[in-house]
Parts: sequence; structure tokens; C-alpha cells
Amino acid sequence: MKKSIKYCSVFHQDASETVAYNNPLFPVYAEYSFLSSYPGYSCISHWHEDLELILIKRGAMTYNVNGALVELTEKCGILVNSRQLHYGFSAAHRECEFICLLFSPELLAGNEWFYQNYVTCITENSSYPYLYLAPENWTAVILQKAEEFYASFQNLPANPSSYFAAISVLTAILEQLYTHLDLSDQTRKAENAELSSLRNMIAYMEEHYTEHITLANIALAGACCKSRCALLFKKYLRDTPISYATKLRLRKSLAALLDSDRTISDIACEYGFNGASYYCETFKKYYGESPKMYKRRVR
Repeated sequence: MKKSIKYCSVFHQDASETVAYNNPLFPVYAEYSFLSSYPGYSCISHWHEDLELILIKRGAMTYNVNGALVELTEKCGILVNSRQLHYGFSAAHRECEFICLLFSPELLAGNEWFYQNYVTCITENSSYPYLYLAPENWTAVILQKAEEFYASFQNLPANPSSYFAAISVLTAILEQLYTHLDLSDQTRKAENAELSSLRNMIAYMEEHYTEHITLANIALAGACCKSRCALLFKKYLRDTPISYATKLRLRKSLAALLDSDRTISDIACEYGFNGASYYCETFKKYYGESPKMYKRRVR
């Protein structure tokens, strides 16, 4: 299985992700991934409208969903609901191989009555931001469907029958959820005010990461005080606002580092670091090696 470095995902100012679907005209994504292909063995916190399904094939990793940490081990997985802040990581920088599937709920939006009564009651249900999947209970069916779908959809161009399989799998997953989850309270709740504030602060960082960012600036973007700002980052991202901003700058700088022959000084200046030496020191702190060593290893 060939690895590819993940450093250029399309994230927007509100931390949402534009998913690079296998077929741009069909909103489904399927890939076999290695956690080591993500800088620092960690994705950046993000959200999207799609349902995300992770199935661990080898090793283990931790998944953060709205601040809740879920330990995922071999043969287990997680289903992350629509619009939830999430990311996977390994604090110990250990390898994990996994299947990642994303399905847009809009695949089932052809009939408005069905979509409103049997789809949005799940995808817009704040009581279920995620579901842990294990082979010992009813969620084993979801894991099995994920395996079957990946086997049929992994290669491009996909077999025409794979597109039917995608809709069939999404329908089967939602059927399992509708059957087993308690959906008696289907009242749509307004988005969590804390998450809304956090997204605004992340959006501010995405827009101003090349500039000098202070805790006061970040807190202002979230319409909260500095202590509240720090609390929200700790609660949902297990990080500090300044550390998150630093990691964001590093991740943004990787494209310039890997895809050009620009000097470290130029890259450091463009991405908001105070000089080449500080950039190199920070890079090694988070990625465990110097920018030059990283570039030589990855290229």
C-alpha cells in the first residue's frame, strides 16, 4: 500500500473541509490511509457535511470529536456525524493503517419526504455527534458494509456498479442507525454556542495566520474573554489557542517547503514566523525533525 503525504487538504476559514471526492461529480470518498502520512501523526481539526466512517485495519489511534477522545483499535471504528469538529492523531507518533469513507447525506435527498423524516433526524441530531463501532455488537453490520464498499470503490475509475453500492451502503448504515438509536426526541437544536464561537476563532486564525496573532485577537473573534477562549480550545481541541495557531502555520508552510526551492528564511517570513531559526526550532518541536530532513525524507 503506497503512502502519500497529507499536507494540502482544502480547509476553509470556518474550519470546514472541501472533500476531494474520488469522483468530483459523486459525493463519496474512499481511501486506505497511514497516520504517518499526516504531519506530526495528526490531522487538523475540521468539519464537513459528510458522514465520516473510520475503520482501523492495523495499529491504533485516538479520535477527537468535539473534545471527546475515543480510542480506536484494530477491527474497530467510528462514525462521525455531519458538522462535528473532529480529527485523528497518535500522541506517541505510532503508525495506524485505516480505511476512511465519507458519504454526503445529499445522496439520499431525491425525495424530500424521505430525506426529512429518515435522514436529517440522524444527521442533524445533536444527541449523536459520533458512534463507536465494534465487531461485538449491532454496529458490526456497519463495519462490514464499510469493508465491502471500500473493496468495490477503491480503484478509479470505479466500476459503474460501485455507484449503486455507495447509495446502498449509505442507506444500510442509516437504516441501522434509525433502527437502533433512540430518535424519539427529533427536535432540531441550535448549534452549540461554544462550538460556534470556536469555529469563529479558528476562522480568524485561518485568515490571519501570516500576521502576528495574540490571544486577545483570537478571543475577540469568538466574542469571548481570553480565559473563555483558552477554556474552549482546551475543552474541544485539547490545545492552547497559540499552540493551535503555531501548528496551523506549520501545516500551511509544508506546501511551500515541499513543492519549491525557496529558502527557509523566505518560508518562515511568509507564514508568520519570526526568522528561520525560530521556524526550524518550532518545526523540530512538533514534527521531530528539521525542515531540511523532513523535505529530504518526503520528497
